Amino acid sequence: MTNKGFTLIELLAGILVLSVIVLIALPMHAMRSKRTEQVSVKAQLRCIREAEESYRSRYGCYTDDASKLANWKQRTKRYHFRIRHANSTRFVAEANGDLNNDRISDDIWTIDENGVLANIK
Repeated sequence: MTNKGFTLIELLAGILVLSVIVLIALPMHAMRSKRTEQVSVKAQLRCIREAEESYRSRYGCYTDDASKLANWKQRTKRYHFRIRHANSTRFVAEANGDLNNDRISDDIWTIDENGVLANIK
């Protein structure tokens, strides 16, 4: 009688190897998707800055109401954008990101009137 098939030890070893591969690959995938989101957010913040400059050239001051900005629509799902501060000479726009859907901001980016991008969190 010949035994064809795998023993229990061989099956457990295979499952262990696959589990290790998955545990290594998942964080790498999460980091890659976070970087992709951040590239998109930076582009959105640059668009906000351009829209703020356009608004200032038309009305003489920056606005703190993002709905008044022409040519800008929010295009990311995981980030919320707002104008944190605006007056006649300065503005700061902010993007708060909830990257793991726990309703806590995991990633915060800002841009000012000079185009300086900063990662706060």
